[in-house]
Amino acid sequence: MESFESFIESGIVRKGFADIQRAKKLIKDGEKRIIGVGLLDINQLPKFVFENIYDAIRDFLYAILLSEGYNTKSHEAPIAYLSNKGFDIYTVNKLDKFRYKRNGSKYYGEDISIDEAKDIKAFYLEIKDKLYKILNQIK
Repeated sequence: MESFESFIESGIVRKGFADIQRAKKLIKDGEKRIIGVGLLDINQLPKFVFENIYDAIRDFLYAILLSEGYNTKSHEAPIAYLSNKGFDIYTVNKLDKFRYKRNGSKYYGEDISIDEAKDIKAFYLEIKDKLYKILNQIK
């Protein structure tokens, strides 16, 4: 995965002013998605569980970027930014693989298995505390 700085250099990410209000709204949306996932049967709806967990994580990452004055439409740049926030390369690469899988599901109708849904759910639970440590600074 490219470095976050390369996204800035290429113009995919722009530096501007922090948008704390928008960041807070995204955090709230992400939290609602996570709550919604808890209402879904992972064995019956693995695709929706997977997509909603990914989208919640994406909301959280965009919130972090916005709170620090960055703006982008890229899904990859916020993932790359995790390296700047102390996440290891394994975590960054795993989330990028989830991004790729979610895009296939969302835009090409590819299936998501129960195991893949369980995998992203376990991943979210692994990074949740570290992620919320950052998000709580925005709230």
